[in-house]
Amino acid sequence: MSSSGYGDLFRDAYSLLHGGRADEIEGAAARRAGEPVEEYLARTRSEALGDMRKRLLAEDPPPALAGAHRLLLELLTSAAAADEALTEQVSAYRCGQFHESVAHSDRLHQLVIDSQRMDRELIAALRDLPAETVATLGIEL
Repeated sequence: MSSSGYGDLFRDAYSLLHGGRADEIEGAAARRAGEPVEEYLARTRSEALGDMRKRLLAEDPPPALAGAHRLLLELLTSAAAADEALTEQVSAYRCGQFHESVAHSDRLHQLVIDSQRMDRELIAALRDLPAETVATLGIEL
């Protein structure tokens, strides 16, 4: 993949992690007949995170971006785990299993803290790169 092609992939992954909508990512799934909105949103986000992770795993980043690439992969994994923990928390709460709900909430809290740390590491890693390398990603810091 060319460096500009990798830049597109990198931007898509970063956008997905930072509020990009799953339906903006190539190949996003349509809502199924009778599918509740919350299930659709959870499913499409999970699919988008998994698909993006597979796309990143299939690419060899430019050598200067290997660390940022690794952090993006870890952030995608953490985001999927956080979404799962939130779903489990809500499900346990709806079923009146409050002790389990709190346990899932605690797990979610830790995942958010870990993701925040990794995101800061990613931004720091990008800031440490030469300007021309960052420019190939098409992002501004």
